[in-house]
Amino acid sequence: MKYRVLVNGSNLAIVKDFLSYKGNYFDCLSTTDAPADLEKHFKLFTPHALLCFVDRLYEGFMENLEALRNSPEYNQAPIIFIAKEETANELAPNEVDLVLLRPITTDNIILRLMNYLDAEVVKRSLLLESEKIVVNDISDAPAEASVNAAPAAAEPSPVAPTAPAAPEVPDDPDRKKHILVVDDDRNVLKMLKTALEEKYEVTATLNGLLVEKVLATKPVDLIVLDYEMPIMTGAEVYRKIKANPESASIPVCFLTGVSDRNKVMEIMSLRPDSYLLKPIDLEMLMTAIENLT
Repeated sequence: MKYRVLVNGSNLAIVKDFLSYKGNYFDCLSTTDAPADLEKHFKLFTPHALLCFVDRLYEGFMENLEALRNSPEYNQAPIIFIAKEETANELAPNEVDLVLLRPITTDNIILRLMNYLDAEVVKRSLLLESEKIVVNDISDAPAEASVNAAPAAAEPSPVAPTAPAAPEVPDDPDRKKHILVVDDDRNVLKMLKTALEEKYEVTATLNGLLVEKVLATKPVDLIVLDYEMPIMTGAEVYRKIKANPESASIPVCFLTGVSDRNKVMEIMSLRPDSYLLKPIDLEMLMTAIENLT
């Protein structure tokens, strides 16, 4: 399924870069933020998302989005901002549906947008299904219930074997978030651990085989995973993480030293939550972690 994305933004260079990269991922149109233009595009294009590349919240911008939300043409599509942290901090709670902090690469915007819209489609499908069940329950209910009827004894059903449960994440707002870093290069591990451990709890491992053991012993909020490793590749580790219901929801950020477009397409086909090229830009990495945790 190709999602339809309506693009808005004052930073023409970033908008142009996104539109040139969209390729096989999205059907895109660009528009101004004038209420009449937004309403027209929502009526004719019916986008799955409105993506706004925002440099600053100039006067009237948020009012225009509010006018769109109140318009009969608005289809409840999420409004997503790409903005710097200082701009995001000016937003009131629930003014937009998702904020991706800059600096962020175009490929990572595409990945985050695809994953977010996939989740939205699933959520809406479940909501529609639950509404259908409620309607059916009401329509199928017997006209009269036997008050004194004893409930039938339910036969015990066989219990299917389950994988060991992952540790529960403690409900502690002051808890440092836990980052698992996996890379076969000791120098990279040392550099990342030093850079991250002031703000995060960090576990570093040289081997993808040890990932499951770490996940079974302590809660993990994010995995930073090297894509090309011996013994067990990043792709193999990623598939195991996502195949296990206990760890499938943990965000994964790939690291790779290969910038070949075919390799990038291979990585993006796995649909990780983010990926960054080596040598690692620590500012980009810290922003990616902020976006994902």
